[in-house]
Amino acid sequence: MDFYLTRHGQSFGQTVVDGVYLQRTEPEQRPPGVETGRMEDDWFLSPLGEQQAELLGKSLAETQFDIIFCSPLERAQATARAVEQRQRRRPPIVVMRDLLEVGDYGEETPAECHARARRVFLSIKEQAREGACVLVVAHGSFNNRLLTALLNLPAPDVLFRFGQDNTGLTRVIFYGEDTPKWERIRLERLNDVSHLKF
Repeated sequence: MDFYLTRHGQSFGQTVVDGVYLQRTEPEQRPPGVETGRMEDDWFLSPLGEQQAELLGKSLAETQFDIIFCSPLERAQATARAVEQRQRRRPPIVVMRDLLEVGDYGEETPAECHARARRVFLSIKEQAREGACVLVVAHGSFNNRLLTALLNLPAPDVLFRFGQDNTGLTRVIFYGEDTPKWERIRLERLNDVSHLKF
C-alpha cells in the first residue's frame, strides 16, 4: 500500500481575531459563517486554507489515488475534495468518524486514542485493495497517533511527536511479504509542505 497522510488546510478556528484564536472566543462573538453548524467547532477552511488545499490538490494531480478517507469535519472534507477534483480518475471519498480530531471524538484516554488509530489503519487496509494508493485527510493531533500506529511504534507519551502543518504531506509505503521484514515499512516523507508556494 502507498499511504499518504495529510492535515486539512487552515480553518477559521486557527485564525486570530483581535489577538485571540477564534476557537477560543464565545460563539456569539464569532463572525457569521465561520462554522458549519453541523458539529461543535466544525470550522470551514479560511481563505488561506482554501489556497493550501488547492495547492495540495495541484501537487498531487499526477498521483492517482484509489480511495480517499477523511474526517467528517468540514475542514477535512473540503481538503479531500480539493485533491479529488484534481484527479484524472475521481476516487471515492470515504468519510470515517474514527478520523475525528482528538478532543472532538469524545472523552478518551491517550491509550484509547492510540487504539482508535490502530483500528483506523486496520479498517483502511480492509477497504483498500492490495497495492492501493490511499490518501487520508484528518487532523494534526490524530494524525500523530495514526502515524505512530502506521509505523508500529508504542503509544507516545506526548500528543505531537511528528510535525503536522496544514496540508503537510506524509507518505508511508508498505511492501509485501516478499520483502525482508526490516524493509516492509518505509517512511518516504514527513510533513512535506513544498507545495505551499504562493
